[in-house]
Amino acid sequence: MSESEAAASAPVSAQLIAMIGQPFDNKKVRDVVAGLGVKRVGAADNGPGALSSSIIWIAKAAVRIDVYRPKELSQLTATPFADGDVWLVGSVQFLAAGADDRIKTPFAGPLPAGLTMDSTPQDCIAAYGPADLDDEHERPGFSGRVLGWRKGGLNTAITFDYKGGGCAMLNHTVCLVGCMGAWRYTYAEVFAP
Repeated sequence: MSESEAAASAPVSAQLIAMIGQPFDNKKVRDVVAGLGVKRVGAADNGPGALSSSIIWIAKAAVRIDVYRPKELSQLTATPFADGDVWLVGSVQFLAAGADDRIKTPFAGPLPAGLTMDSTPQDCIAAYGPADLDDEHERPGFSGRVLGWRKGGLNTAITFDYKGGGCAMLNHTVCLVGCMGAWRYTYAEVFAP
């Protein structure tokens, strides 16, 4: 089997994660998630007034991809990216139903390390090893747990929601070191570049 055939037979999650740090190509992403019933993936906003970051929602697949202009991604990650008129993939999130109003069903494919959206915090720790971040988190409308790992230039963060007395995975995020938004300041020891 050739290298490209092996990559194409990898789980959807692995194929999307392999795109992190690479130029965003909505047609390539569409081809990867087509098996989840997706026929179209939007492009990043290139119109007047476009920001230096954008979110690509693939609601049918329960995936969110954050893309950045090279200059912004370089600042967030302390890694030099060649500047140009391109969008780069900074993070991929696999979501559960209700993680966002537009997400009605959970990500259906396998996650990295043999996990699924039904995995427990203990399953995640068994798969990834002791977490660099293990925090109980409360904010208006949310009570849950956040686990985070920093390995090989990538962060993995998994959020669990304490709905109905249980502990259900809400999202599984993989991003370049530093791309965790506000968490790069709140939990700098894990998520800062």
